[in-house]
Amino acid sequence: MKTEKTSASGISRRDFARRAALAATAACLPAELLAAHLPSIPPQQQPEEKLSPDSQAEVEAKIQALLRKYGDRLSEAQKADVRRLLTEGQKPLEQMRKFPLENANQPGNVLKLYPDATAAHGPASR
Repeated sequence: MKTEKTSASGISRRDFARRAALAATAACLPAELLAAHLPSIPPQQQPEEKLSPDSQAEVEAKIQALLRKYGDRLSEAQKADVRRLLTEGQKPLEQMRKFPLENANQPGNVLKLYPDATAAHGPASR
C-alpha cells in the first residue's frame, strides 16, 4: 500500500485537492445559503479617529480631484462612499509616513528567483 507524500507544510496532494474543491464550491454558493450556516458576525464599529489638519486637507484634495474627474458619473451614494473610503485610507498612510526610514535602508523582503542550492538539496552527503 502506498503512503501519501507530504510536502514541507505537512499537507498531501489529495488533502490539498479536497480543500481546494471545497473552497471553490463554497465560493459558488449563494450568500443567503452560506449565511444560514455561519454564525452572524456584527459589523465592526470602530471609534472615529480624527485626522490631523494636514491629513484632512490631503483627503479633501483627493476627493476634489476625483470629483472633478468623475463627479458627473457618480451618484450621491457613490460620492459619500468615495469620501468614506478615502478618509479611512488616510489613517494607515499617516502611520506609514511616521515610520522613520533613511535613504540607505534595505527593503524588508527580497525577491529570490532561485533558492539557495544548499537549502534545496539539504546537507551534502558523500
